[in-house]
Amino acid sequence: MRFGRNFPLRSLRARLLAAFVAGMALSAVLVAVGVLLLAKPFREYTLRDSIEGYAERIARLVKFDAAGRPVGFDETKVERWTFVTFGSDVLFRVLDEQGRVAFALDPAAAALAPDGQGFDPLLRVFALTRAGVAMHASTVPLMHEGRPWYVQFSTSDRLMLRMRQAFGVPALWRGVAATCATFLAVWLVTMHLTLRHTLSPLREASAAAQRITPRSLDGRLDAALQPDEIRPLVEAFNQTLDRLEQGFRTQQEFLSSAAHELKTPLALIRAQVERSTADDRRRLLLGDVDQMARQVQQLLMLAEVSERQNFRIEPIDPRTAIQEVFDYMSRVAERRGVYIGLQVSPDIRRLQADRGALFTLLKNLLENAIQHSPEGGIVTLTLDASGLSVRDQGPGVEEAHLARIFDRFWRGAGRRETGAGLGLAICREIALAHGWRLQARNLPQGLEVAAATSS
Repeated sequence: MRFGRNFPLRSLRARLLAAFVAGMALSAVLVAVGVLLLAKPFREYTLRDSIEGYAERIARLVKFDAAGRPVGFDETKVERWTFVTFGSDVLFRVLDEQGRVAFALDPAAAALAPDGQGFDPLLRVFALTRAGVAMHASTVPLMHEGRPWYVQFSTSDRLMLRMRQAFGVPALWRGVAATCATFLAVWLVTMHLTLRHTLSPLREASAAAQRITPRSLDGRLDAALQPDEIRPLVEAFNQTLDRLEQGFRTQQEFLSSAAHELKTPLALIRAQVERSTADDRRRLLLGDVDQMARQVQQLLMLAEVSERQNFRIEPIDPRTAIQEVFDYMSRVAERRGVYIGLQVSPDIRRLQADRGALFTLLKNLLENAIQHSPEGGIVTLTLDASGLSVRDQGPGVEEAHLARIFDRFWRGAGRRETGAGLGLAICREIALAHGWRLQARNLPQGLEVAAATSS
């Protein structure tokens, strides 16, 4: 998978985060360009707005005497030294309705007006030059006992600029940096949690897909839980499973049908051979027929154990099944001159298993061990808390072939010619259906095949 053409990102969450980060970076660039373009107009607007706001606040602090004339302002709110110290940069006037100065800290003060113009009570905010200093001023109306007054406040541009450079801009940058850092941290945590929650249906679908095996092809992914963009992919995956399940079922049905169809002609051939008179030839033919019949029976068994729904797994007493298979295989071992030993832990009381499948598993393991044990050898069947195992005293299996002994139709070099190579394959299917691990290993003398029944 690639993000664009040349940016490899395998994680969908990483892709989304990269897209969000790229979007934020682009947004930051656009905002910076906008700030640069609008900085001067915005600065002038804020200056005009702040001048008017200061004038309105000071107007509310003007004090009048008993005759109703302005005599100053509330110095507990605004200290007089501000106007005295910055006398040439901060100005304050109270005018009557004719525009005459009724109060000012400078006795020679005159009304403030734009350059070359007279006092205009309707001009709320204006610029002027005083003693060569550029200033901004504001005139706001004030009513006191029914008489109109006008409060003027003015400050120089150089003072505002110096204040901003000394205090405003550094504080602004520190505030912006702190805000951006906090926002970025909160954004990253929030996006991580949001994406994790948003992508959780994909993780659940992936886990469900991993649980689907050739023995559980009936499982499907829930497309309704997926986002609209992912739903077609999930539905296509489910449709693929439908076709795969149908093909697997057709294969199993063919295997079962073929085995059933072969049973009848084999029975007829055997009947014809038994009626012949040539004893040696009849014995050889009967042996071939028996071998074919055994292979057909194993094919049927393999087809049956490959379908999980054919198992009925429930708590059983394994000692009963072990004793049955032990009694059954004892006669086979006796004919080949092999002895069978049985070791069952007394703590084993219950085992989750299909009784018939457990019998087939143990029978095949014992039969394989007996057939590859020398005359007088001992085959041991063991059941304990870790699982069950069968050991023989035969030649064992080459290490390179150990991984293949459970494959269908596999027979190693020098192995017996009578088998079809399906016995251990059947055992593996039974073990998989029960969730057991079937493994083989060579011993100093012989081979051990063990099924771990506990995790």
